[in-house]
Amino acid sequence: MTAIDCTDCYLAIEIGDGVRRALVQHFNRFIADRLAAHGVAAPDERRREHVDRDAWRLATMVLDEAENELVGALDEELLKADPQKGAQEILAAVIDASVIAIEQDYLDDARGGFEPLAARIAQT
Repeated sequence: MTAIDCTDCYLAIEIGDGVRRALVQHFNRFIADRLAAHGVAAPDERRREHVDRDAWRLATMVLDEAENELVGALDEELLKADPQKGAQEILAAVIDASVIAIEQDYLDDARGGFEPLAARIAQT
């Protein structure tokens, strides 16, 4: 029998929809809390669309960072007794750190962050 080269394979971690939904909900609350702190009225349906759009964008940024971080850590985790648990722990740590950094970036971004959103919502 001819030996088959099996080096063309890879393992991947897929982050589930539950994590994505939890991040979007987190950022929705984060933005709504900031709007309330700035005295901007509670979002109506049209305003909520603006908030949702930013929440999805921020959640996607966190997930992109988390996926990149996991790729680098995956090789080490495969050597452990329970690689899935290790990957979940890494994911939780990366998401926590990314959320904090992205929230701050969002607050500081004068062109596409919180202040422009608050101004748009206040005008409607």
